[in-house]
Amino acid sequence: QVPSRLALFQYAILALPVAFAGLPLYVHAPDFYSRHLGLGLGLIGIILLFVRLFDAIQDPIIGYVSDRYPARRNHILAIGVVSLSFGLGALFFGPQWSVATAVWFAGSMLLATTGFSIVVINLNMIGGFWSADKHQRTRIAGWRESFTLFGLLLASILPTVFLMMTGISEAFRWLFVVYLIAITVAWTLFLQFLKNVDLNHINQISNVIKNPFFQILQDNQRLFFLTYLLTQIAASLPAVLILFFIRDYLNAESYTGLFLFLYFVSGAALMQLWFILSKRLDKYRAWLVSMLLSISVFVWVILLAPGDAVSYAIICVLSGFALGADLALPASIIADRINARKAESRATQYYGVMAFIPKLALTIASGCAFLVLDSAGFIVAANNTQTAMQSLLMLYGLAPCIIKLLAAVCLWILIKTQDENDETVQNETIKRSNNHGAYDVS
Repeated sequence: QVPSRLALFQYAILALPVAFAGLPLYVHAPDFYSRHLGLGLGLIGIILLFVRLFDAIQDPIIGYVSDRYPARRNHILAIGVVSLSFGLGALFFGPQWSVATAVWFAGSMLLATTGFSIVVINLNMIGGFWSADKHQRTRIAGWRESFTLFGLLLASILPTVFLMMTGISEAFRWLFVVYLIAITVAWTLFLQFLKNVDLNHINQISNVIKNPFFQILQDNQRLFFLTYLLTQIAASLPAVLILFFIRDYLNAESYTGLFLFLYFVSGAALMQLWFILSKRLDKYRAWLVSMLLSISVFVWVILLAPGDAVSYAIICVLSGFALGADLALPASIIADRINARKAESRATQYYGVMAFIPKLALTIASGCAFLVLDSAGFIVAANNTQTAMQSLLMLYGLAPCIIKLLAAVCLWILIKTQDENDETVQNETIKRSNNHGAYDVS
């Protein structure tokens, strides 16, 4: 059965407030605590390293628990929404009472990211197995990731708007109020989706679980997961450094919201193109095309000089074109791979690993980038040495391109391996058919 547009809307809208929370959580919060609450950049890097490492480790466990108790998936999702909301609120209402700033930052981040993971893992799993048709899976993922992009668009614009009207502390409190309204509306609609759409087959899939979650690492998925990890590291480096790059290198802080808006809106504009291309080529090759496009555009960042705001805006638009593929295709591909290997009993655990990988990538990117910048003498919102600025430029512009090129090589090997496996299966089928025919004749 083809999912209706109303059902798709009610399902996908939950991705909007979750994505809206993600940008302040992973991009703005570290900068806010560094510039306005006095935490050192090195200390923030260490806190993020440990918080995100713990958060990453728990993702497969969240998937395992969700598979063990599929009938309680609604309650698990509700716990995720509440945890994300409390953690985000605590972050931007700042340390209360006499709690140390570093402890408050670490605890709030951990609470928020745990809730974020619970919602994303289960939302992706439901989308991956709502329909048995592989093209409908891409359509479902496209709807979800379109709302993700809308959430990111709002999160990129509103901080700038609020900062024009009030101070930074009040601006982020208003940002949380907007999130709270959005999550309330989205959760209400999502509950209607759960009520109206029959998802019993997903619960039946999950009920037959027998193997521990570590088993999925033995399901010949290592090369796919490595490819996904490399793409996420390549995306995480610019994500954690973008505010520093725009403000401290380009000297264009007032255009931050515009740059983010251009990037995300170009991603949303071409989302449908990747859906069409995945049907024409296949999902793997469409993803490879997006990687090569991203590299060929983003590498020009290293030639930018301070003040090159227009050139950077063009790069934001062109590199944003590849964003839709990175968001929609991997989640759809993993659903196909799970189905092909009859591994439905561990489906949510696969999505747990899919959620684990971006967290691991953020851990690696933020921990390493902040420590390298700290050792290079980089100071937030200050006059920096040429060495510090070059370190920032190379970390932001060149390193992601090199890492994504490695991801493209891995994906090409995966494509060739997949083609060889398909050819082997086809030859064996033909051989069995010929042998059967010979036997019948004799």
